[in-house]
Amino acid sequence: MLYLSTSAIHSKSMVECVERCAQITKNIELSGGSDYEDGLLPKLVEIKRRMGLNFLLHAYFPPPIRHFIMNFAENSEKTREFIREAAAYIVALEIPYYSVHSGFKKSFGLRKEILIDSGETSAFTIEDIEKSVLYFKSEYPNIGLALENLYPNPDRSCCFMIHIEEITEMLDRFPGIYLLLDLGHLKIASHLTGFNYASAVELLFRKYAQRILELHLSENDSLTDRHQPIRSDSIQYDIVRQYVNVINENRINVVIETRYSNFEDVKECFLLMSGLLR
Repeated sequence: MLYLSTSAIHSKSMVECVERCAQITKNIELSGGSDYEDGLLPKLVEIKRRMGLNFLLHAYFPPPIRHFIMNFAENSEKTREFIREAAAYIVALEIPYYSVHSGFKKSFGLRKEILIDSGETSAFTIEDIEKSVLYFKSEYPNIGLALENLYPNPDRSCCFMIHIEEITEMLDRFPGIYLLLDLGHLKIASHLTGFNYASAVELLFRKYAQRILELHLSENDSLTDRHQPIRSDSIQYDIVRQYVNVINENRINVVIETRYSNFEDVKECFLLMSGLLR
């Protein structure tokens, strides 16, 4: 099924983002980018009922009162509380799984959407991710968990699940989790860390198709996560066209995650991809 991320719409209000997305599609992924809204959950429940929407929920959602870097590898009470809040939305909005960034290897701050070193000495390991996975599966056994592959920013060691070998290692180590495959992130990672993009995509669809719950689509220059719209000459358009049968057979959700584009460009991108996936 094809979804549109709320991050494609510029608004401080999540309700407005949802209503604008609903002018394009009834399939909407709730994501970060908006401000905190009091009483947001009952508003979304009512909008879902009234407009017949289907929701997914991703990463930095719902918007907290005070923004922070959500790190799935950090087992702090602040992170756990954020996950508990997200789980409440997932249950109330009848969403089958939670997708989240796989996590950072150290602490970061944020400046104009760019990660900066926080100066803290704390470091996180794959064992910390394991603790979070076990916590989530114990607390929410009826909610699936999908970890998203990331990309080098600001250096090559900041995130988990960057290199294709790290992605497959994580899937092999944790058989109970799923993958949110971000093709834009994978494109940057392949360029900066030196693995073959097409071969990595082929491996993931061939060996792990049943473990992929979701795809994120947005184009970039192979250097920065620019979140540009997909066009007919985009490599990701070709990838979806090549693997469309695998995507459909495994019921993999596909999400348009473009940002900084005007409404008509977002709509055009969505219609282009819907022509492939129907």
